[in-house]
Amino acid sequence: MRIGTLVIFMLCSLGGPLTFADEQKIPAPFRGDDENAKLEVSYDDLNAFLQAQVLDVGRSTREKAPRPQNTGSRIKVRINRLTALEGNRFNFESLRDEEVANILTVLQDSLEALPSEVPLHYLNRNEQLAYWLNLYNFTLLDEMAKASPSGSIKRLLDYGDSDSILAQKTLNVAGVPLSLDDIQFTILKEKYPRNPLVIYGLFQGNIGGPSIQPKAFSGKNVWRQLEDAATEFVNSNRGTYYDGKVSVFYERNLVFFDNDVAELKDHLLDYLEDEMYTEIRDAEALEFGNQDWQLANLTGGTREYGGSSMINGSAILDAVRSTQPTSSGDGGMALSNIENPFGESLTEKARLGTRFPATQLEILQRIKKIQAINAGKVDITDLDADAVQEEMDKKENN
Repeated sequence: MRIGTLVIFMLCSLGGPLTFADEQKIPAPFRGDDENAKLEVSYDDLNAFLQAQVLDVGRSTREKAPRPQNTGSRIKVRINRLTALEGNRFNFESLRDEEVANILTVLQDSLEALPSEVPLHYLNRNEQLAYWLNLYNFTLLDEMAKASPSGSIKRLLDYGDSDSILAQKTLNVAGVPLSLDDIQFTILKEKYPRNPLVIYGLFQGNIGGPSIQPKAFSGKNVWRQLEDAATEFVNSNRGTYYDGKVSVFYERNLVFFDNDVAELKDHLLDYLEDEMYTEIRDAEALEFGNQDWQLANLTGGTREYGGSSMINGSAILDAVRSTQPTSSGDGGMALSNIENPFGESLTEKARLGTRFPATQLEILQRIKKIQAINAGKVDITDLDADAVQEEMDKKENN
């Protein structure tokens, strides 16, 4: 992200109209937009970081995870079998490395500082939406890096409590103290009324919420990205299940549906596929019962007992390189490029047998299998030539 006098000059020379809808509840520096603005904010640095840290699992198969096996120890692994194989994962273990955590903080700081350099009302609404979603997610990651959670993060999120990391005023944007809840329930709710898609861009850190995306949101593609995120979440066990059970995340965000469960139901039916469409359509009432508070890390949220992290600090630093903000030479601020040479997923780089509790190996292997299926890279093994031909004939007939 580079902000300099040239950009400021472009902004001042645009002279486009500023649109102020009914945004009185929004702090003054964040009101309005320029619907004719052509400026695009670059998030290449965020993309490099996310591509190095996020495992994209893909669409849910609604498959249950295997039951944890008794390993002979007193350590019991608790998982939600309905959801343990779902949702993208973030490599939270790498944030224990101070240098990696510092990179995250640099990126978060650069986002927080942007509106002080370029007032947001010079941007169009799509660019503003992408900005707020990216700021929310990177601030959440930065706060979680400081908290170093493992296992369940229900108490850390603690919806509705003033001690929650979501409710604390951890941000100062253009001189305005903000919490993550302020971004969600004031800025996004008031600036994008009757647009519930925005909730799918808000990563909560747990498996049971919307997936963290492998790329930062961009003004050009933000609504397509949110549509994809909504489709994935709604068509997963995390989002919907039999007998009208839906995610507690919807209860948390019911205000985006005018506090109307019928409106939420209509929204879900717009995205549901296959038999679950009928299940939700015919349900007499929706029950906010689907939840998984386990940390959305590469081990499915379970605690690590011994062993090293999934990827060591030097490996991450080789993949993601950054420096502190420096003068751009034109009076502005610049961040150096961050590179991502990873050519394979994080799980492929791991020595699984030494990195995870035994009970988690099968779950991670299944996640890898699902990822391969979603990518269309399933290998057929242990089949003779006739069996292979038979399998190919079945696919052609289907």
